[in-house]
Amino acid sequence: MKAEYKNTYQINYTEVDQNLKLRLIEAIIFHQNMATEYFESFESDNVVLKEQNNAAWVVSKTKVHFNKYPTWGDKIYGRSYTTKVKPIRVEMETIFRNAEGELLFCTKQESCPIDLVTRKIRKIDTVNYPSDMETEKNIIQEPFLKLNEKFSENDFVYEQKVFSSDIDFSRHTNNASYVRYIMNTVSCEFLDNNQITDFEIHYINESKEGQILKIYKKEEQNVMEFLIKEGEREIIRASFNYDMK
Repeated sequence: MKAEYKNTYQINYTEVDQNLKLRLIEAIIFHQNMATEYFESFESDNVVLKEQNNAAWVVSKTKVHFNKYPTWGDKIYGRSYTTKVKPIRVEMETIFRNAEGELLFCTKQESCPIDLVTRKIRKIDTVNYPSDMETEKNIIQEPFLKLNEKFSENDFVYEQKVFSSDIDFSRHTNNASYVRYIMNTVSCEFLDNNQITDFEIHYINESKEGQILKIYKKEEQNVMEFLIKEGEREIIRASFNYDMK
């Protein structure tokens, strides 16, 4: 089965930063919406999996590379497709181009189905997913990072409570909320003088409404690494590279 999904968006004022460039969190949201609608196009979205398989897709890793940032008023043209299918995970990409066909940014995502009762990973062939899904070659050739940096309490930045507005259909903290928590650790001055070129986030454990998360950050040689914990549980790890403007 050959499947792809396309959509066009216009960058709105509420989606840009103080320099009128698309924010990282909005880039993640564009990708998240595209990925959801892509799975919906072949009846494998979370609504279907919940009803038919008592399961749900969870994202385990996402990588984003920026070639050029779109700005307020720009139109972007997205395309999603599958790049790899393994027994317990699916890998896909979404690419965004401008009207001239120039690559703006692209994302690579790894997802797994989990059982809604046990919260354990299910095999792909136990949920509603095409057994003959065709794959395409990756645009992002680099493998996912290890993200195994050690953090101490000296790297602690702030605490964040998970509110109901952070919770999605799967009844856990939405992926985009973690990106917001991360970006709250950098200043407007940093964004004025630097541009994020690559971002990667690994979703290790779930968090839920009411829990208190601790956000940690380390910086070295144009790289920032992040850890979010709930108690002693690691929730996410993330990293971004940046260049001076």
